[in-house]
Amino acid sequence: MTASGAQSRKAAALVLSGFFPGLGQFYNRQPVKGLLFLVVGGVFSWIVARAVPANPVALVQPGAIPLGPLLALSVVWLWSLVDAWRVAGR
Repeated sequence: MTASGAQSRKAAALVLSGFFPGLGQFYNRQPVKGLLFLVVGGVFSWIVARAVPANPVALVQPGAIPLGPLLALSVVWLWSLVDAWRVAGR
């Protein structure tokens, strides 16, 4: 594979994982890992969505945003991005 081909595969995997964790792994033909990232990302997204108050005024209150699940979702998302980038470069 040419250098530009490898770079475009890496970029495509990175963009897909940027949309949602696991999509880059599916692009890299890793369905089990992709499904794992997809499920874990979906669960943490659901937890964050359920924990954030629907009232916009309540969002300015201290502690209104659930930092624990949000941090966990961010870690899963970052891990998915890095993994998709590295695997696509092989």
